[in-house]
Amino acid sequence: MIQNPETGLILVVDDTPTNLLVLSEALKGAGFTVAIETDGESAIEQVRYNPPDLILLDVIMPGLDGFETCQRMKASTSTQDIPVIFMTALSDPMDKVKGLSIGAVDYITKPFQHEEVLARVRTHLQLRNLAKTLEKQNVVLKKEIAQRVETEKELKKALNQLKTAQKQIVAQEKLASLGALTAGIAHELKNPLNLINNFAVIAADLCQELLPEIDQKLIALPESKLATITELLSDIEESVNSINQQGQRADNIITSMLMHARQEGSKRQLTELNILLAESLQLAVKSFRVTLNNFSIQIETDYDDSVDQLEIIPQSLSRGFINLINNACYAANSKKKEMSQKFEPKLTIKTKNLAKAVEIRIRDNGTGIPPELRDKIFEPFFTTKPTGEGTGLGLSMTHDIIVGQHQGQIKVESEFGSYTEFIILLPRTFE
Repeated sequence: MIQNPETGLILVVDDTPTNLLVLSEALKGAGFTVAIETDGESAIEQVRYNPPDLILLDVIMPGLDGFETCQRMKASTSTQDIPVIFMTALSDPMDKVKGLSIGAVDYITKPFQHEEVLARVRTHLQLRNLAKTLEKQNVVLKKEIAQRVETEKELKKALNQLKTAQKQIVAQEKLASLGALTAGIAHELKNPLNLINNFAVIAADLCQELLPEIDQKLIALPESKLATITELLSDIEESVNSINQQGQRADNIITSMLMHARQEGSKRQLTELNILLAESLQLAVKSFRVTLNNFSIQIETDYDDSVDQLEIIPQSLSRGFINLINNACYAANSKKKEMSQKFEPKLTIKTKNLAKAVEIRIRDNGTGIPPELRDKIFEPFFTTKPTGEGTGLGLSMTHDIIVGQHQGQIKVESEFGSYTEFIILLPRTFE
């Protein structure tokens, strides 16, 4: 808001009492408040403790003249913005230039003309008030800009949180949809598969019981015919066993699909990540050794003690770790089969505290992944294992657990025939 230029405190500095009286009466008559001083030192002191809105300053005074008095006022940050109008009888243009160069805003020539003095005072007060108003508006504008910048940052943060939430919703919807699908598949296929498997076992057992009976009752048959019947029964037994094996594989695929799609009811909780990883390693290796009695692997671990606790869903994350460790054991064992005694399987697991995240590395020295297949390994039902040895759901499930449920990252580095390393980043806090 612009102040009224008809009001304000005017400091008049002049060593001539007549000039002080004339100017004071004229300014007071116009509605201004007037303060007077007769020398430069006193004027500087008064300006310091009671800053006026404008100063009328005589040039020629004993002691400090007007020029030096003005220079000292302009040298102080607290008084440098107060407008100064010089009053002088000097007519030399160089004196006027000097006064304006040291910070004065105008000159009034003696003897005074009342209307001229008032007009100049009003003009420079109005300019002074406009400058103050502009300065205040600039301060307000800067605050508004700062607030807008902060608001923009908050909006960007909210947008990133929204995108993250959308990704989680998509992942959850994906799991939910697949869950509904697999639930239907399980209902429709589980019972027939169980019957097929059960009847296949019964048929195989019957074949085993039938062979001794044939040997006793058909002993009178020619040897060639008896051999043909025995061979046929053996083929039937082998076929029935194959049916049972394929039925079991189909049952395992459905079970894996159910695990892939199932939503864990557990909530996030603070968990010692190193302990969870160590337990997952122990479970995975023991399970693999149960499957392959002669399986052995060198295990190297490097757990960063500063990792401490992490807010995770332990059941889900443990399943993901087990999937990765199982794959590592499989790859190392496959290479062992190829190279026999020349090769020693090795599994390396490391954790590292990265302040805002935790890095987990799971590395094997197995067969590696061909470059053309690396972009596909997290796709559902894609597998590099031979038919019957993998469902193609383990890595897809692990990706959903780490990225979808935990807002983390997972990537793979591999050299075909040399090694594979999965690198996981888990954030310490969720958005």
